[in-house]
Amino acid sequence: MKLIKLFFYIITANTLFIGCEEPPPPNISQQAMIGMARGGDPEMHILVGNLTAALVDCKKYRPKCKIGYRVVIKKLSLDALYYETQEDALASANHIQQYLSRNWVFDNVVGEPILERFVVKHLFAKRIK
Repeated sequence: MKLIKLFFYIITANTLFIGCEEPPPPNISQQAMIGMARGGDPEMHILVGNLTAALVDCKKYRPKCKIGYRVVIKKLSLDALYYETQEDALASANHIQQYLSRNWVFDNVVGEPILERFVVKHLFAKRIK
C-alpha cells in the first residue's frame, strides 16, 4: 500500500512540475512597436514604396515575413520585419544573424552602433548569432 502511495505521489509531482512551464511572452503588435520606436526617436518615420514595388521584399527572407517596413531612425534606415509567430521570427533572425524582439526581426542593424543601441534599448531586441 505504501508503494502505491509513493508511486501516486511521484506521478503527481512530475505532472505539477511539467505543467509549470511559463508560456512565451505575447507578440508585439505593429502599433505597439511603432509606439516603442517613437518613444526612443520622436522623429522616426516609415518610408513607403509605390504601388508597384515594396521597399522591403518579404520573399527574400526565410521564412518570409508577413510585412516589412523600411524605417528611418536617427537618420539611419533599417528593415523591420513582422512575423505572425515568434518561431518564424527566430528562424529568420538565425538565418540572417540580426536582431530579434519576440515576433519582430530587425535587418541592416549589425555594424551600425547607433541602430544597435537603439533596438536593444527601446525595442528590447537581442542579437542572434
